[in-house]
Amino acid sequence: MSAIQAVGLFVGLPLLIGVIVYALVYAPSWIRSETGDDGDDASPLLLASARPLPDPSRLPGDIASPQAPNGGGVSARW
Repeated sequence: MSAIQAVGLFVGLPLLIGVIVYALVYAPSWIRSETGDDGDDASPLLLASARPLPDPSRLPGDIASPQAPNGGGVSARW
């Protein structure tokens, strides 16, 4: 095998395969026309909701979190 054949095999063949794959991937976008307007303005969409309001019928003592029992967690004793 000569040096020219080696370069053709190890450089030319991978480049040729890359060009073919590139053409197969991007060819549909080359032939498709952008004539129709589908209503997509490609702007970002932000979905947000309002913060939940506190329930005025509950007293502040009811809202406080209950006290944790002794024990529990990873070091609980059975």
